Amino acid sequence: MFQRLLPALTVLLYALGYPLGALTLGHVTPFLLILLRFLISAVLMWTVVAVRRTPLPRGRLLAWTVAGGLLVQGVQFLGLYWGMAHGVGPGVAALVIAMNPVTTAVLARLVLGRRENSWGLVALALGTVGVVAACLPRLLADPSVGPGLITVLIALGGLSGGSLLQERKLRAVDPFVFTAIGVSVSFFPAAALALSTPQHLTDPVPALALLLLLVLASAVGMVCYAACVRSRGARGASILFAVIPAVSVIAAWGLQGAPLDLTTAVGLTCGALACVAQSRSTRPTSSTPARRGRGGTGRAATVPERVR
Repeated sequence: MFQRLLPALTVLLYALGYPLGALTLGHVTPFLLILLRFLISAVLMWTVVAVRRTPLPRGRLLAWTVAGGLLVQGVQFLGLYWGMAHGVGPGVAALVIAMNPVTTAVLARLVLGRRENSWGLVALALGTVGVVAACLPRLLADPSVGPGLITVLIALGGLSGGSLLQERKLRAVDPFVFTAIGVSVSFFPAAALALSTPQHLTDPVPALALLLLLVLASAVGMVCYAACVRSRGARGASILFAVIPAVSVIAAWGLQGAPLDLTTAVGLTCGALACVAQSRSTRPTSSTPARRGRGGTGRAATVPERVR
């Protein structure tokens, strides 16, 4: 039953993170917010790991877990929050991150040699149109948003790269452990950025309430997404981002009264169509036949790691 509810729960919790993050940024500077978020999430996740007595990765597997966790947690959320604090709305941020299926496919082609069929190419084209439709009008109206969009694109790369690494190397790692290690190692760059830039906190009571809601939704959401990657692979799990932007916009409308304009609607539509086309695409094949025979799939690649 839980496996059936897992995708819907992932979408709901992940989508809530965007408007909740935008609301919390009204009271807390971005790097202080992400520092507190990583700290509280680490305490929560390690408590769960200790209660469940989940075994921890060691050796090379631990090193890969640290790298993957830093990409999925640190790079994604540091880039995302900085962008949202510099003019990128939660709907546009959700749309850019929703290009995760397309970005994952491109990275798989460049790094792993996986080929895309015609549906994959259609998805890439639609995804590009979706991002341009949502972002270009805002750049033309306010060029200062540009740096924020760049950091959100970096956040997208962190999520896609980290998820692909998890699929290839970390299927043996429990999702709670993967998230706990990710938020723990990401705490340090967040602390460095928080200490090197001016920080402020206004209205501590509502800020703390929003922060706790954000931490709970994001921590559980990321564990659910890590579980999806573990069971479905990075490609299969990334398809969930087809509906995350729409759910995020609805949540932002309910929590913030954020309006929908035509360009955002076009972007959301193209993003959803891109992910639908990606889901129609058959599983890509490796351009190197030898990889299929030895370690060519994500599950096979993790067998040596389990033995160690």
